[in-house]
Amino acid sequence: MSWKNIRGHDAQVDHFRKLLKAGRLPHALLFVGPPSVGKTLFARTLAQGLLCDTNPPETIAPCGHCPSCKQVEAETHPDFIVARRPEDKSDLPIKVIREEVCAKLALKPMMGKYRVAIVEDADELTTQAANAFLKTLEEPGPGSVLILIGSNPDAQLETIVSRCQVVRFEPLSVDDIEAILKQRGLVTQSAEAHQLALQAEGSVSRALALADHDYQDARRAILHELSSDSAPSGPRLARLLEDHAKTAGKEAADQRRRAVAVLEDLTRFLRDVLWTGAGLTAPSGDAAMAEAAAALASWCEPENVFAAADRCMTAIDQIQANAHLGTALTAWAHDLCRILAGQSPSTPGR
Repeated sequence: MSWKNIRGHDAQVDHFRKLLKAGRLPHALLFVGPPSVGKTLFARTLAQGLLCDTNPPETIAPCGHCPSCKQVEAETHPDFIVARRPEDKSDLPIKVIREEVCAKLALKPMMGKYRVAIVEDADELTTQAANAFLKTLEEPGPGSVLILIGSNPDAQLETIVSRCQVVRFEPLSVDDIEAILKQRGLVTQSAEAHQLALQAEGSVSRALALADHDYQDARRAILHELSSDSAPSGPRLARLLEDHAKTAGKEAADQRRRAVAVLEDLTRFLRDVLWTGAGLTAPSGDAAMAEAAAALASWCEPENVFAAADRCMTAIDQIQANAHLGTALTAWAHDLCRILAGQSPSTPGR
């Protein structure tokens, strides 16, 4: 990790350098912003810079080669703590916060000046888990730095927000997304990289998904199913999405993430349907999506499109809460087809 791999957040890097130079690094930070814009990578690079053996912490310039930098990357450094939602849980439980974060942050650093804890999925903290932080926030251990990563301050308890310095991250620019695609070798042609970057809407994960041919094939098939002249088939929709999710491998967590990526894309598609139906240019910049949106807008009522988008978001919440993937997708597809046809999801078929 190095700041060279962090794109679009130069202002935040400068902000932390000034804080460290003035000796005013806060002991508690709340990183907020849209998903997949680099908040977690930024936090890990900051931790690496604070713990680096070669360069002084004030520079937050991790060398990337010393034992400490390598240990941070491997999550084995004794002064580096990472807490995230367990794969089999729908929230971040209090036990993880008490045992993995609070107890360890209370100790003195073992190797340097700082002890850094990153709490991913801060939006998923239970009220009890969030309250467990209060003593740590009010009486921080020596050299402790706590970084919470979330989406919006409103998703956190006011008692947490008031004790943290909030650092905001914005969606990445088209140029930044384009550079990331090229850097990772996913796209070789500049024109293709630019088009994918436009469609990514500031999200790295969306850009990476769009660059995947399996994802494109699955999305194309689902859009065709939804926008064709004949009524969409619930079983066919569920099968298309479940088959695509299984291309992620055998791990259930990876399959859920892949399914969620498509469902998030469908909410954008339904937004495009609403824009198109109102006579506006759809914001996605995706020609295939725009064509499908125009077809669906020609016969589907706006209130049904709103309801369909809401059902997609409900399915995302269910899948992220570890609902059985096949069951969740079957119910989602059944409801979506009925909603688009102007029927209640709970009403027996006519």
